[in-house]
Amino acid sequence: MQQAKDERWDMHYGANKVIFQRAEELRARMTPAEETLWLALRKNEWNVKFRRQHPLSKYIADFYCHSVKLVIEIDGGYHLGLESRISDEIREDEIKHFGITIIRFTNEEVLNRIEITLKKIGDLVSSLQMKAKENLGTSNNSPSGAGGKLFVIKIGGNIIDDEAALQAFLAALASIKENKILVHGGGKIASKLGEQLGLTPNYVNGRRITDAATLDLVTMVYGGLVNKQIVAALQALHCNAIGLTGVDGNIIPAVKRPVRDIDYGFVGDIDTKDVHSKILSLLLSNGLTPVIAPLTHDGQGSMLNTNADTIAAELAIALSGDYDVRLVYCFDKAGVLENVEDEGSVIPLITKEKYRSLTAEKKLFEGMIPKIDNAFSALDKGVGEVLIGHAKDILHNTTGETLGTLIKNG
Repeated sequence: MQQAKDERWDMHYGANKVIFQRAEELRARMTPAEETLWLALRKNEWNVKFRRQHPLSKYIADFYCHSVKLVIEIDGGYHLGLESRISDEIREDEIKHFGITIIRFTNEEVLNRIEITLKKIGDLVSSLQMKAKENLGTSNNSPSGAGGKLFVIKIGGNIIDDEAALQAFLAALASIKENKILVHGGGKIASKLGEQLGLTPNYVNGRRITDAATLDLVTMVYGGLVNKQIVAALQALHCNAIGLTGVDGNIIPAVKRPVRDIDYGFVGDIDTKDVHSKILSLLLSNGLTPVIAPLTHDGQGSMLNTNADTIAAELAIALSGDYDVRLVYCFDKAGVLENVEDEGSVIPLITKEKYRSLTAEKKLFEGMIPKIDNAFSALDKGVGEVLIGHAKDILHNTTGETLGTLIKNG
């Protein structure tokens, strides 16, 4: 039983429970060299934050800086042995798989030549920061953080309902080497299962009314069935995914939508400042791909059904300070269409001026307007760019080819 529990922990968090416990023990009894370097790193002049005895996959790094993905190791004399050197090389190869740089010092270097040690670390930090800036580009939308690229991808219900389309999409998603987060809806599964249970879906203006019985239904389907099926499919594609809702880790607190003209029931509205993005950053830094179901909570014990497009936008905004974020909306159309009946009428670029013109001329499908509103809100708050398009094509944008519709300020 305990072994199975630890294996689940390892699959979900990239580091098993024993590793976390061991890290706590090591923090309590650092070596003199570790104490010396830790004191210097805590008040460093490079404006970066280091963590001590930090779990990374199945290993523990002596010191780790997430913003530049740098591990510092301090080696005792036993590391000179052949067996230890082989073990260190294996360890380094696995850690470098996450895009992490490793620098090593001996105990003697730290204790006797601390200024030289700090100079080497400072030079490397500066080099990594410069490299991160080059990767992010020089546009005004580039974030101040140096966590690298991050794709926040939302997939629509019509793709979830089509098994072949879903598998093709997940294969494309798994092939993305950069950091990625997937937000999904529920498709028609909740409605079909609800009908079997005697629940009739109730929609107003295209939005589901979530009463208490419906809330139980979408919690089971979105947070359970759909979420775990997607995670299992990604695991089969060697993408180490972890299934979450906004409730888990208190990632996305929300407030129950106030009643105005319509009572939407247990539906949540999100404020970006309340999103706890650091937990997602921790998962991403350990090589995991969060898969998030469209459920939040009110902090008082109640789950809330929440629009998946909005969740994707709010997560992209919240993480834009630490990553170069691209927000991607994948659905069953080739992009934003000027004529909803013509798949060839994709609008390749929408600026605010173009958007005003399209809405004034009523050329946009009504269901697309909230998605574009979310896109511009995200751009205004730090997200690099937003893409809207067909799930089978749009992820090719990771190679630089523009497919679908690009939303940009201007």
